[in-house]
Amino acid sequence: MKRPRVSIVIPTFNRAWIIKNAIDSVINQTISDWELIVVDDGSTDNTQALVKSIEEGRIKLFSQKNKGPAEARNLGISKSNGKWIAYLDSDNEFLPNYLEVMLKHLESDHSKVFAIPKLDYTLEQYENGKLIKTVDYSEKIPDDANISDIFERTFHFDTNGLMHLRRIFDEGTRWDADVSVMEDWEFALSIGEKYPEGFLFVPEILANYHQRYGSDGMVASRSYQDIADGFEVIYSKHKNDKMMKKQKWYPSRVKKWSELQKKYEAGDAPPHHEYYFSKLYE
Repeated sequence: MKRPRVSIVIPTFNRAWIIKNAIDSVINQTISDWELIVVDDGSTDNTQALVKSIEEGRIKLFSQKNKGPAEARNLGISKSNGKWIAYLDSDNEFLPNYLEVMLKHLESDHSKVFAIPKLDYTLEQYENGKLIKTVDYSEKIPDDANISDIFERTFHFDTNGLMHLRRIFDEGTRWDADVSVMEDWEFALSIGEKYPEGFLFVPEILANYHQRYGSDGMVASRSYQDIADGFEVIYSKHKNDKMMKKQKWYPSRVKKWSELQKKYEAGDAPPHHEYYFSKLYE
């Protein structure tokens, strides 16, 4: 059996209502040399039945008890056969030329081991299952963005669209399940520390990212303190990385989110799932 050029990993949990959009965006790619690995992270809805109902031989479905997206991605990579690994969350979509463009850039420069594209990034507020407000969160990332920008956090790093060589996993780099917030950024730091010359930014929008917030279960349980703690954990893990010397986000980001938590507890700030749609953010 011929090895696919790329394995796409989609972790999912109770996303039967929307995962088909993500899967269709893979099926509709302009190149066909791929496999799609869906890892169901303990869903209690009909996610597995829906995935199984899609008649496409390049789709593989695996399942695990609920352990979170990091462990789901690790499982997906362990089951993969592609030279390259790409990621897509189950509520987002690739543009049709995502694989074609990413592979063209990466395969033309053999010094590169991982890359990300630009994203069309929206924040969406839901109430009772209905979309009530959208914020365009797309960033004006410079075309020459480099590994220093990731360590200095000059832009938001996201899982969707990330592509890297499978051998990074074989060499021991894993998604850290102990990092519960911004685990995608932490994963990029782990790769970048080992391969500081291996990063490539593709300055073309190749995926749609939807961050959904709402009191009815969509990112509703995350607090401001969770974000502060996430920055603390990631800094503690990577503070000795040689690429971290120029960073200016620690401890200011920890302070910012911790202070927002105090304001929320005092009744002076909305809950976290309303923050980006409030005057406080604007």
